[in-house]
Amino acid sequence: MAGSYNRAQIRAALAESDPACSFYLDLETGEVIKVPDVEESPEAEALRTLVMDGYGDRFRYIPGGNSAPSDSDVQEWLAAEGL
Repeated sequence: MAGSYNRAQIRAALAESDPACSFYLDLETGEVIKVPDVEESPEAEALRTLVMDGYGDRFRYIPGGNSAPSDSDVQEWLAAEGL
């Protein structure tokens, strides 16, 4: 599944350590979206529903916690996702 993905956003998401948010790559746009996991607004709930309904097909989870991700970390993540 070749595509044009925003590698800078992926690298930033790999570095995230906020436990209140999750990050997903939107395969349709190539952009990373930030999903608030604990916010209880209708907008946050709608975004979580959208992502979960399209998980695997349209959205791919990006695990954070890498304090200094490199371009090769981004490439490894893309390869692991089959992208």
